[in-house]
Amino acid sequence: MSQTVLLVIVLALLVAQGVTGFLLWKARRDGGAATGSDSGVLRALRRMADGDLTASAESTGPATAAIAEQLNAALARQRELVSDLRAPFEGLAAELQRLARNSHGHSETSAGMGRQLEEVKSALVRELQAAEDMGSISKQAREAMGRHRQLVSRGQTLAADMARASSDVRESMQETSKSAKRQGELIQSVTTAAEYIQSLNTRISVVAINTRIEAERAGEHGRPFLGIAEAIGDLLREAEEEGRKITSEVRMLQNLSAENLNSLEHTVGAVVTILDFVERIDAALEDINHGAAHLLDQVDSLGNTTQQSAETVRRLNGLLGEVREQNRALREGAEATQQGINALQQTLSNLGRNLARLRVDQSGSALNV
Repeated sequence: MSQTVLLVIVLALLVAQGVTGFLLWKARRDGGAATGSDSGVLRALRRMADGDLTASAESTGPATAAIAEQLNAALARQRELVSDLRAPFEGLAAELQRLARNSHGHSETSAGMGRQLEEVKSALVRELQAAEDMGSISKQAREAMGRHRQLVSRGQTLAADMARASSDVRESMQETSKSAKRQGELIQSVTTAAEYIQSLNTRISVVAINTRIEAERAGEHGRPFLGIAEAIGDLLREAEEEGRKITSEVRMLQNLSAENLNSLEHTVGAVVTILDFVERIDAALEDINHGAAHLLDQVDSLGNTTQQSAETVRRLNGLLGEVREQNRALREGAEATQQGINALQQTLSNLGRNLARLRVDQSGSALNV
């Protein structure tokens, strides 16, 4: 039975109570003229006024017999109405209690969801901060990689310049080595010529000595040849002295030339080694440059991904704000519903206590509240 039917029944009971009260008032007003046959009607009216619907009016007087009959019919209808009211009233009370439990559960669920949403919000705030920090780090890493690539490029330029300079030095040293070899060959030729001259001086000296001996043997006739032999001897001695000096200096030049040639060969070897190192450095710098370019691409990709993540977190934060507002509205609605149910339960409890005063049978009250 719906709530509307329940209200209609309650109104009917109130009207019946009003009629009963009116009849009781009328009976008391006319009590002075009533006979003993009217006492049954009066007792029934008093019991009815006290809420006992099990009363029965009896009258032997012709004037009150019709009243007793109508009163008994009214009591029967009231008992029937109260009996019909019991089941829907108890159902309504149970339904209100169930709604109260559900509303309370919804309120607690909404409150728990609110706490979870706050935790999610805090997590999103931390995630957003982490994404922003990652973006800042990616930006700094990109700037550092840019500077690193510039340094690598400068290193490659310096390595190329060093390679060209080393190549020029190597070519120059090779030319110098060739010149030193030619110089050594010339010194060797001069040494050979000096030794040959020294040998000629020795043979001429022998001839001069023999000439002097023969001039001394010739006596007065050989004196001119003796002077010539002595002059030749003096010249030969000077020539031998100068020849020895020349030979000594030529040998010194030869030794210096050999040392210079050896030094040049070592220098050329060092330059070749430097060129090899420069080529290796250039290759390593090229690999570093390629690796830096790849790493820079990865950093750019990471920065883009981080930016997209930050945008997603911001959108989620906005959606979370909307959900929080909706949850707050639901919680307020659940609280308002709970208050309305509490007020309705209070009203129904008051009505139940009033209806519990009525008796429809000998077992007790019409309602158990």
